[in-house]
Parts: sequence; C-alpha cells; structure tokens
Amino acid sequence: MSDHYPGAPQPVEAAREAIRELNGTVNAVIENQATAQPAAGTIPVLVKDCMDVRGLPTSYGSALYATAPPANADATVTARLRARNAAIVGKANLTEFCFGATGQNDHFGNCRNPWDTNHITGGSSSGSAAAVASGMVRVAVGTDTGGSVRIPAALCGVVGLRPTVGRVPNTGCLAVSTISDTIGPLAATVAEACWAHDAIQGYDPADPLSIPAGPSTLATLHEGIEGFSVGVLGGFYAEALAPEIENALGEVARLLEAQGADLVDVVPVNNDALREHHAFRFILADVAEARAALMADPARRAAIGAEVRRRIELGQAVTGTEYAASIRALLALKQWLRGVFDSGVDLLLLPTTPVTAPRWQDAGDMVETTRLVSRFTYDLGASGIPSVSVPMGRDGRGLPMGAMLAAPWGDEARLMRAAQAIEQGLALDLQPPVYTSPD
Repeated sequence: MSDHYPGAPQPVEAAREAIRELNGTVNAVIENQATAQPAAGTIPVLVKDCMDVRGLPTSYGSALYATAPPANADATVTARLRARNAAIVGKANLTEFCFGATGQNDHFGNCRNPWDTNHITGGSSSGSAAAVASGMVRVAVGTDTGGSVRIPAALCGVVGLRPTVGRVPNTGCLAVSTISDTIGPLAATVAEACWAHDAIQGYDPADPLSIPAGPSTLATLHEGIEGFSVGVLGGFYAEALAPEIENALGEVARLLEAQGADLVDVVPVNNDALREHHAFRFILADVAEARAALMADPARRAAIGAEVRRRIELGQAVTGTEYAASIRALLALKQWLRGVFDSGVDLLLLPTTPVTAPRWQDAGDMVETTRLVSRFTYDLGASGIPSVSVPMGRDGRGLPMGAMLAAPWGDEARLMRAAQAIEQGLALDLQPPVYTSPD
C-alpha cells in the first residue's frame, strides 16, 4: 500500500487561510482547528463533524451537542489519517445527525454551494464537499448511508467514494443505519480520493461490520480499463433525467468505450421495486430507533431541526412488516446485482443524481428533496457495493453534474481505475466562483 500523497499537498497554512477567507460565504466549516490547537502533519484534511477528532467537540450538526466537551480520542479513521501525516484542520458542516440530503442545518446554518450559493450542496456530508469544491482543502472525509458522500460530491463537482460496507471502520462515528453506514473520502481528484481511502481502510475489531483492507487503489490507478465490461444501467436508472445529465452520461459512456471498455446495456428486472425506494423506508426506521431517546424527551425533541425531526417521525411510523418488506426487497436487489456481476459485468454506470443542485427556495421540504437527489444512491448504497461519483461537466446554468460508477463488493481498485479514466478523459477544469448570484 502506497503511503505517498499524489502530487504536492496543499500547505496547511494555505488551507487555514482559505477557510478564513471563504467560510463566511460557503459555511463549510463549523469548528476550525486553527482556533483550538495547532494541527500536526503536512496534508490538510477536514473531517465531517460526526466523527471524533481528539481535542475538538463532536456536534453531530445538532444544537443538542453544540457545546459538547472536546473528544478524548480520535475516531479510527482520524487516527489513521494522522498516521499518514494528515493535519486535521477542522470539522465540516453537515445535516443534523447526518440525516438529510440538502445541506440544511438549522443550528449552524445551511452549507452553501460554491458554484452558486442560491443552490443546495447536497448532504449530509455537505461541508466536506463544499470545502473541497471551494478550495479550502483538497481532501475531506464524510459518511454515506443513502448517498451522503456521493450526492454532495456530484452537486458540488468533486470526487466522492463510498467504499464497500465494512471496508472503512465506523468506530468513533455517529451511527445512522446499522447496515448501511460507510465512511468515505471526498477529494479534488480521483488520485487524492484513493490516497485517503487507502489511508483509512482496514480491519478494526471494534466495528462489528469491519472487514480486512483490500488492495491499494492508488497503486493500480493508472493501469487503464482495457477490456473492462461496463454495464450502462437503464430502466429505473435512466428515468426522469435532466436532459443535460442524460447527454453528459452518454459522453462518459463513449469516453470509456474509446479507452477500451466494452459497453453493455443492463436493465433491472424489477423497476417497480426500485421506484418504491425500499431502502429509504428501513433507513428511516433505523434512524428513528437510533434517536429514540432524544425523541422521547420533549425538550430535546424540540431542539432538533424541524425537517430532521419530521424525517425521524416518518421513521417512527414504519411498521415491523414494512421494515421486513424493505429488507426482503434489499436482498432481492443484492441477488440481482450478484447475477449481473457474475455474468461478466465489471462495473455499472449511471448518473449520481437525476438533476443538478436545486435552489434553496425549492428545497424547503427536506423529505421530498432528499428523495429526489438520492433516487439512484439509496438502494445501491444499501446493497453494500462500492461506488464513486466523478464530475462529468456542468449544465447550462454552470452547476456540476456527476457520473456514478459501481463495482462488485470489495473491488474498489477497479472502480477507481475507471473513475480515473473518466477524469483523465474529460480533463475538466472545475473552479467555482464562490459567489452569490440571482437565479
């Protein structure tokens, strides 16, 4: 496994200066390490504020924990980053309790999209994505349960990797869903995402879902995709797409083919089950159970942001039979995916989101906006397979679009080789203006 950071890392003081200069506009950082104690290391990294960083409080994005004392120990991923010479320069903004895909936060303020602050960032790893997109840092760490790394990566124009469930331990991180939570990197480039992934992956006996580390993704990144079989997902995964996203995905498919991949059409056997969004239901119930003690206390319940509280209440209404039905649907999806991969398909290609970032004024209903932008991420994520969002250009309004690749369980290395092929082939220059404009 390579320990070497790809390229010259951003100077730590430059990252701190960028946070000071830009955070008033983007609101991506809610705890700046520079205000607490010096950060050792030479590679600046932001950590989503649902993971412990020794010496800093962990707020989970909630008013209930905003004055929490500093953590006494690092989360496993934080300790592993430090061991690779990372300087933890702060904690990133997030949707409260990691439970929403817009970037809304009633206590710390909404995180704002650097491409146009009138538009959402996506969430719940909103600050991690916005900080990378705006140039505060080149690497950040987020979490993904139903799309919380991949969605903001797509809407903010950065790379976001959701590893195989268990590949990166969740020790020292807020529990959202017992079987879907995954920590993953957001980065300015595929190579930097690989560096972060390789730094944090590996077995941890304290995490019951933990599995051993896989091969280094960085070591094989430039080996190409000659002979890869790429399944272009149709049916449900091609429905209700913004025309510019559909066109951009077609360009990505042609690019992969030009680099030696074989394209095949893959259509789900049960589009109706996917339209039901079954994973959405069991994750709602998981979160309701995890936050049950807070919801049972009237004062603490009232302190939870209204839209997050409403989503938890929806989870409380899920019946046992509905939960069981959603798990059965998930098993059917996993069986179908296994069949697709067993047939010789190496990777799947689809849009990360069906639309670019909605305007804040149109995203007040967090439930509906989350359903919209997580249309393609929720169920695939719950299956446990690794997937990555890679920038694929901008729409006519200048808002980023993301392509998603998914691979069989445990095959992050091949996944990132294809992500690198897209990044290299498109050769995009994504530098947001970080401004507020009328829409």
